[in-house]
Amino acid sequence: MIRKILKYAGITIAGVIVLVPCSALLYRKYLQYEVVKRRAITSTNGIDSLEAVTIGGIKQWIQTRGQNVNNPILLFIHGGPGIGFIPLSGSFQGSWEQYFTVVQWDQRGAGKTYASNDQEIQRKTMNVPQMEQDAVEVMNYVRSRYKRDKIFVLGHSWGSILGLWLAHEHPEGIYAYVGTGQVVNMQQNDGVSYKDALQKARITQNAQAVRDLEGIGPYPFPAGDFRRSSTARFWEGQLLSPPPGTPQFMDVRRILMNVVSSPDYSLRDDLGFIRGQQLSLGIFLPQMAKVDLTSLGFDYAEPIFFLEGRNDPFCRPSLVADYLQEIAAPHKELVWLEKSGHFPFFEEPERFKDLLVQRVLPLANASVGSFTANSALTDR
Repeated sequence: MIRKILKYAGITIAGVIVLVPCSALLYRKYLQYEVVKRRAITSTNGIDSLEAVTIGGIKQWIQTRGQNVNNPILLFIHGGPGIGFIPLSGSFQGSWEQYFTVVQWDQRGAGKTYASNDQEIQRKTMNVPQMEQDAVEVMNYVRSRYKRDKIFVLGHSWGSILGLWLAHEHPEGIYAYVGTGQVVNMQQNDGVSYKDALQKARITQNAQAVRDLEGIGPYPFPAGDFRRSSTARFWEGQLLSPPPGTPQFMDVRRILMNVVSSPDYSLRDDLGFIRGQQLSLGIFLPQMAKVDLTSLGFDYAEPIFFLEGRNDPFCRPSLVADYLQEIAAPHKELVWLEKSGHFPFFEEPERFKDLLVQRVLPLANASVGSFTANSALTDR
């Protein structure tokens, strides 16, 4: 009798062990099928391409999507560092695909690219100059692949470091540069963010925030002091972000669901999405602390746009506004998205899309001479 009970119990346990992962995989397939339906490119001139390209000596993944492959190309350079946006782009770029052919690139050490290459090779080659050269190669590959003289470049957060460098050093391939969550000088930015967060904590009488922030001060923190940096980042996000009710891009559950349900990612890629962030943050954060884009100079040969969240807790708006005043370009604009923080393309998607379509897109058909030199428009 006991043997029979143990036998049937063993069969039941074995069945559960098999059934649970099989059910999870089937559910994943269902989610991926739903994403494919929702994001279908229906136009006869449309494009939905995912390809591995040799960039900087390794295999890097590029996704190209749009309802008309002949539309101007917009290269999105993602942030993080190490947060691959191929599985996340469906949450904000769908409306862009009517007007642009949008290119997403999983960078060295991020997402699908991380999963497709040896970790040690990536670790040894992950530095800012190499990433800048990767960006040049991606831009030129896209231009060659789709036979375009120029494209648009949009850089976000960490990606804005690569994007603005690209705009300054290689304007020959760019209609216009769009920065959002724009980095200017990381040391100044961290100092202003810390000061602003502490001031807000005192004004709102948030005793815990005041204790924590005063406890890690004064700024600047010693290089590589991740405990202090993490505490500062936490309270900056809590105190300086948009008000409650604003869509939260960095919702961990939503992000993981986007990754798991992406038809472009395998299970190995899903794991790479997480591990790539861990590797990239450890390598790039100390390098980012030294970034000062003002060292490039202030002269740009193409139009420059900053589409910035008024409540960005991490890349402080005051520094972007000051930087714009120094820039000399054929045309320059700073537009505030009043309800947004660090992710205005997600937090105010319709307005962000309208700005891209109404202000940026026409430059694909305009000559530089049609602008007044150094003209500037700032939406207040």
